[in-house]
Amino acid sequence: MTGVIYASLAGVGFGIFQAVNRRANQQLDAYRAVFIVQAVAAAALLTWVFAVEDLTLLASAPLVSFLYYAGAGLVHFFVGWTCLSLSQQKAGAAVTGAVAGSAPLLGAILAALVLGEPLTLVMLAGLLLVVTGLAVLSLRSGGALSLRAVPWFAVGTALTWAASPLFIRRGLEGLDSPLLGVTIGIMSSTLAYGIALGATRSRRTGGPIPKAAWRWVVGGGALVSFCIAVQWIAFDIVAVAVGITLNQLAVPTVIIAAPLLVGGARERPSPPLIGGAVAVLGGSLLVVLSGA
Repeated sequence: MTGVIYASLAGVGFGIFQAVNRRANQQLDAYRAVFIVQAVAAAALLTWVFAVEDLTLLASAPLVSFLYYAGAGLVHFFVGWTCLSLSQQKAGAAVTGAVAGSAPLLGAILAALVLGEPLTLVMLAGLLLVVTGLAVLSLRSGGALSLRAVPWFAVGTALTWAASPLFIRRGLEGLDSPLLGVTIGIMSSTLAYGIALGATRSRRTGGPIPKAAWRWVVGGGALVSFCIAVQWIAFDIVAVAVGITLNQLAVPTVIIAAPLLVGGARERPSPPLIGGAVAVLGGSLLVVLSGA
């Protein structure tokens, strides 16, 4: 029961984080917002690791495990969170959260292709349901169905979040500590992001960060660090399929939280948004529950 509570807390927390992150990147560019959130989350996770983890594991871990964890961080945080912020600016937090809910299904498909895990008819049915949900979400603007209307940055978020567990699985083979692994990953991503921002500073425009934006990005970083830690604690207690399923509480949470924290017509629930979210969430749950 404790693991179920932790996984549920992580899912609700991730949904609130997506709404908070959307509020932050209303006031500054997505790239600086992502970097600050990552830096705060990295500092919080590092503090958590020093408090509860056995750091001697690092001395005996092979170099390849560090590389896999760093790769997971670059995929999940550097690329994934950037796509998340860009999608929120273009499509809104609610649509982005609904599409990102397809990550478990896409992860199952990638695991089948890369790791040789079975791809069943139930998974294919889930994929069809998710694709249907994406089509419904693309109609939300009121226009005709078209590839241009598909929230591609949100799809990119889901793909990167689905791919990062492949790196994590490899990293765990030599360093069996998910919390240490995710800390290595987010620190690697934060360092890479800082270098990238510094290298492109002369080509970017943007004034000082407003004080209100600082509060949102720092709060978002602290919140998401807690969610990540709780999520992996849950995975250590309950089956991964159960944990992933409960993490999908993020989808209804962001649909509820976005209008309250962000406001605006784009975040307002509508029949296409609700229908698309239900299809995406249903397709993902169909897959993870079939393997539970």
